[in-house]
Amino acid sequence: MTALGRSPRRPKASERRAEGSRAALEACGRADSATALACLDCWDAADTELGKSRERWQPTRTDPGGDLDRPAALLELARGRLDAAESLAAASVRRWEIGSQRGRTHSGVVLATIHVRAGEPGGLRLAHGAITAVTKLRSVRARERLVPLAAALEARPSADAKELARHARQVAATRA
Repeated sequence: MTALGRSPRRPKASERRAEGSRAALEACGRADSATALACLDCWDAADTELGKSRERWQPTRTDPGGDLDRPAALLELARGRLDAAESLAAASVRRWEIGSQRGRTHSGVVLATIHVRAGEPGGLRLAHGAITAVTKLRSVRARERLVPLAAALEARPSADAKELARHARQVAATRA
C-alpha cells in the first residue's frame, strides 16, 4: 500500500518489455564497443566492456534481439584462444537452433572459422555448410564474415580447402 492507501501500480507488460529493451540495447552497444576496442588492441578495455554487457543483460532463448556469445567468440578468436572461442561460438550456434536463420548462419560462420583455423577434421564440412547458408541470405554482414573463413581455408594445405576458400571469396564478393 502507498501513503494514499492504494496498492502500488504494477508496471504494464509493455513497460517491462521496454526496460528489457533498454538493457538489451545497452548490452549490445557495449558488446559493439568491446569489438571496436579489440580492433584498437585495447584488450583489457574490451574485456571490461564485454563483462559490463553481460552484467547488464542476458538474452533468453526466445529473445530474438541479441547474442553476446558470438562477439565474445570473435574476441577470443582474434586473440588466438581457439578453445575458448570454440565453446562460445558453439553456444551461440545452439542459441539460434530454433529461431533466426540469420543468427544461426552468422554464428555458424564463426564456428567454422575456428574449426578450420584449429585444423579440426570437421572444419571443412562446417565451412561448406556455413558458405552454403550464407548464399541463402541477403546479408552483407554474413558475406563479410566469410573473408576470415576464406583466409583460414587458404592456410590449409588440402585442395578441398583451397576450393572452399575460392568459393567463400566468390560468395563474399557477390551482392546480397
